[in-house]
Amino acid sequence: MSSQVHKREVLERAMAALCVEAKKAYGLVEELYGEGIRDGDQLMLAAKQLRLELLQAKADLERELSTWIADCRECYRRVHWVAGIAAEPGHWAHAEPAPNHPPIL
Repeated sequence: MSSQVHKREVLERAMAALCVEAKKAYGLVEELYGEGIRDGDQLMLAAKQLRLELLQAKADLERELSTWIADCRECYRRVHWVAGIAAEPGHWAHAEPAPNHPPIL
C-alpha cells in the first residue's frame, strides 16, 4: 500500500469517526432542549461548542480530501471527494458522467 493511499484512508477513517461524535453532539443538544435547558445556559453553550469544534475538525479533513483527485479503477474516470452536510460523512464520486457503479479507488 502506498503512503498516499494510507494517508487517504487515515483521513477517511478520522472524518468518519468525527461524524459519529458530531451526531452524538447533535443528540446531546436536542436532549438538553428536551430537558428545558436554555440556549444561554452554560451546559447548552458547552454542548454547542463541542458540536462546533467537531464539525470544524470534520470540515478541515474534508477540505484536505477534496484536494485529492483519483481515477476509478473500474472505468478510469476522474473521482473526487464530495463533502457531507453537517454531521453527515462525505463520499467519493465520479467527477464526470458516471457509469452505474460507485467509484473504486
